[in-house]
Amino acid sequence: MLRLSLFAFALASSATSQFVYDFNKLSGNDQHPYTALDKQDGWSEQTFKASNRCGVTATLSHDGTQSLRFQEVGPGYGCDASRINDANWSYAKFAGSENSAYFQADMLVGYWGGTFGLAHDANADGTIRGSQAGELGVRFSIGSQANVQLRLIDAAGQVTKVPLTNAGAVKGGDWLRVRVVMDFTAASGAGLGWVDVENLSAKTANVAVPGLQGIPLALDQTSLDAKNPKSWDAVWLHFEGATYGLDNIHVGSDSARAIEFGKGCGSPALGLRGGARPVLATTASAVTHSLPSTSQIAVLMLGFSRFPQGIDLTAAGAPSCFLNINPSLSIAFAVTGSTATHALPIPSSPSLAKFSLHLQTLAIDSSANALGVLLSNGLTWAIDVR
Repeated sequence: MLRLSLFAFALASSATSQFVYDFNKLSGNDQHPYTALDKQDGWSEQTFKASNRCGVTATLSHDGTQSLRFQEVGPGYGCDASRINDANWSYAKFAGSENSAYFQADMLVGYWGGTFGLAHDANADGTIRGSQAGELGVRFSIGSQANVQLRLIDAAGQVTKVPLTNAGAVKGGDWLRVRVVMDFTAASGAGLGWVDVENLSAKTANVAVPGLQGIPLALDQTSLDAKNPKSWDAVWLHFEGATYGLDNIHVGSDSARAIEFGKGCGSPALGLRGGARPVLATTASAVTHSLPSTSQIAVLMLGFSRFPQGIDLTAAGAPSCFLNINPSLSIAFAVTGSTATHALPIPSSPSLAKFSLHLQTLAIDSSANALGVLLSNGLTWAIDVR
């Protein structure tokens, strides 16, 4: 593992905006059936086929506090629940120009599927239901059942699914902290999203989920429904069968993330992906993968600027290879396998919020081409407070 030290940067600090709902002011109990969620603090809940409604527990969250829980097993058993922003709790309206908006929730993993996301009360009836057209925005879904796994669902209902194992050694009954980071300005305003997961039960580090990075969100800022992020004014969840739980909803406009850009070369292509997110006062990480067995030494390069189109090294003797960053620091490491993890402690200085650091890996391999090197894609760490 490679550990680096960041030096101080004289940058202006950035204010953060975040809104948290933790269910701790609701009435709950730990005996099944739990205290009904419906009509508590503006929540509206609808149960399908089950006799016991989605409820509030007193101490059954992973942190020993109140949380939601649905504990009915059977085909088609489920519940919808929603809460429209009001004076008691609301998240700030998005302007549509945010490039690091996010929502996050802690979810207890069950079998058939648990879903959470942001929404818009398009028909002004005070509820959000999955069956109401145009009311569901971007959301995520988790389930240990083979057809569920881990999903990001865009505002048009298109599903991008990856195996649950992409988030690590996850199993039913684990509490996961799932975060969806959104850039509303990307893809000409249609937006892109990134998903990361932290396993709270296993106490494992945050993982940028492979296959759920830079996913199109199908946003439309001219729309009058939930395709328009400026209209979002509610949270919505759905639990389908078995045991699901939910706690600690976060919605905000500042979020750390790792963004891949450019491309690597080699067969398979040398790659660099995000690991633990670059959050202030934590240790961020990145993973170089597909290192060639014919390489013994590689170099992690770091820089403060990048080349969005890359500098083509074909003429230098490395066809299809691109220099994606302008390196200011290069750290050599021994290649001992096909992957290598690089860790970087991020200082707690508020002046680093909104700062970007760019990374790229170069592997020395005399058999690869005339120049004797392979390069990965570029990776930008967008450092932030959360």
